[in-house]
Amino acid sequence: DRLYMLRSVVPKISKMDRASILGDAIDYLKELLQRINDLHNELESTPPGSLPPTSSSFHPLTPTPQTLSCRVKEELCPSSLPSPKGQQARVEVRLREGRAVNIHMFCGRRPGLLLATMKALDNLGLDVQQAVISCFNGFALDVFRAEQCQEGQEIMPDQIKAVLFDTAGYAGMI
Repeated sequence: DRLYMLRSVVPKISKMDRASILGDAIDYLKELLQRINDLHNELESTPPGSLPPTSSSFHPLTPTPQTLSCRVKEELCPSSLPSPKGQQARVEVRLREGRAVNIHMFCGRRPGLLLATMKALDNLGLDVQQAVISCFNGFALDVFRAEQCQEGQEIMPDQIKAVLFDTAGYAGMI
């Protein structure tokens, strides 16, 4: 389950196996550290007269909005984030003990996708008990625990996958 949580916060996952997820997480952390260093260097290289006066509690790693350059503001702007349009949608479904189900879904984001996905899971008779949703650089849904609540009706992983692909606009992916 911790692997699913890690996978939900790392924006670029190349493969779904444990080693790839950990490797991608390490690469992402290195990328973030490099970005911090670049921003720190940019702040240090700014001429002293161009920055507004600051208090003595100013810390270079936590710049105020007034000290951010245009490039940094563009980096933080969601519209400038890369789109996962070239990435293929992925859905993984695993049956657990009893009637429990784990689901991982990643695809391009679009308006209303979360609501449509949750309605689809509800229509399948799945009671979502624990989930993490991320809309950063695409749409990612990790359902750590869902229970099949309709007695006598066993839902197969391929059925869940097909419904989720259809909900995301990728009908016929299975």
